[in-house]
Amino acid sequence: MCGRIDAHDPVGVNNLVSVLDVVIPKDRFPPRYNVAPGTTLATICHKVDIDVADMHWGIVPHWAKPGQFERPLINARAETIHEKASFKKLIARTRVIVPVNGFYEWRRVEGNKATFYFKSNDQDAMALAGIYQISRDGEMHCCLITTEANEVMRPVHDRMPVLIPQGAMRDWLLSEDTHVIDALMKPAADDSITAIEVSSYANNAHNEGEKCIKPL
Repeated sequence: MCGRIDAHDPVGVNNLVSVLDVVIPKDRFPPRYNVAPGTTLATICHKVDIDVADMHWGIVPHWAKPGQFERPLINARAETIHEKASFKKLIARTRVIVPVNGFYEWRRVEGNKATFYFKSNDQDAMALAGIYQISRDGEMHCCLITTEANEVMRPVHDRMPVLIPQGAMRDWLLSEDTHVIDALMKPAADDSITAIEVSSYANNAHNEGEKCIKPL
């Protein structure tokens, strides 16, 4: 799964999304090193044009009965996204990019938990793939897509977020071809990301600052 992200560097993020001819204003991308579900994310989506949109991380399907979901859905599995009632219309019509500087995952072995931070080898940011919906009260909510882990991720966790290459971001947002969409929902190349073990400071979502991503 993907349940915590780092979004502290608007310069790196804007360099990444510049190929889409958009700029995320700094006031919509405050430095946050330890972003948890339920908070608002600066995203890139396509409605009339490709543009910046603020979205809450976590969706509750429109068809859900009150109390049916204990908490909003924060991840969708790429392998079943076209089948699940919660996601199949969204993957076809409303895809989103969540630009971040990195993400966290935890390795659990025999009761012990180690914290790892993952970042791009090529750039100061990465594009997480997601889907979104607009709630009945007009607010936008997003859900990140996960896939099987690559070789870098696998020693820590068996799932990883779908990472959209910079040159394919426009296809992700605009394509209506299922084959194109599915081809992008694959594990990232092994040489595209690095795993860095960090301290348990990042485990508490209330903790903030550069200490979250500082290598052990």
